[in-house]
Amino acid sequence: MRDQKEKGQQKIVSARKEGFVRLSEQAPIVEFLQKAEEEIRDYNYMQIEIVRIQRFLREAGEGMVAQYGLDAGMPKGKGTTGDRTHAEVARRERKWKRLQKLQDKIERINQAVETIPGEQERLVVEALLDGDKNNLIAKEIGVSRQRYYEIKRSAVMKMAWAMYGDQAQQTG
Repeated sequence: MRDQKEKGQQKIVSARKEGFVRLSEQAPIVEFLQKAEEEIRDYNYMQIEIVRIQRFLREAGEGMVAQYGLDAGMPKGKGTTGDRTHAEVARRERKWKRLQKLQDKIERINQAVETIPGEQERLVVEALLDGDKNNLIAKEIGVSRQRYYEIKRSAVMKMAWAMYGDQAQQTG
């Protein structure tokens, strides 16, 4: 009787392990869906940030002019960097890398939107990219909120596949 109980418990444990394996196999897919939805939500912000960074990179750095007169001979504050040019170059390089990453994300989103075949799905995604609210989008396309969320879910899945399909196939 004890053996039968142990075998039953082993089956339950192995079934649970298999369930976790199946869940862990789906984890990258869920991660890609969440990532795609987050990037769609942040699209407006990314465009504003790109303009801000481009404006920063066009301007000349502050504090780049050498001091002269009495100020040049005075002791400097403790903890300040002596090489302002190097600091400005490092700052600009960080900004440049961030600009490139944001531009790549926006390009990937724009290419993914082009792959959506359904008119309603494309309309929903474009409205989300414009920053419209969910209820407003549902009213504009003339569907219930439940139907809107179904359309949105389908569109986000297609976007995620278009944006991260290659990575999903490599992991799975």
